[in-house]
Amino acid sequence: MSIPEALQLCSIAIEIIIAIIAVIIAAKRQRTFGWFVALTFALYVIFDLSRLRFIPLPPGGMSVLFLIASLSMFGAV
Repeated sequence: MSIPEALQLCSIAIEIIIAIIAVIIAAKRQRTFGWFVALTFALYVIFDLSRLRFIPLPPGGMSVLFLIASLSMFGAV
């Protein structure tokens, strides 16, 4: 595994942790923005895994994921 791939996997791990923390914030503290943040980072994980070819996406799928993630974060803020 190359260094850029290892760094990408570390980034994915951090994104997963952020998504989990956001779900906890949404559920325990009843903060709606937490669900939007969780969705955004869950989509980032899928996006990154598809870039590493772990998850196959149809053509244009990555663009749609990125748009939904951006709209989700827009809803959070």
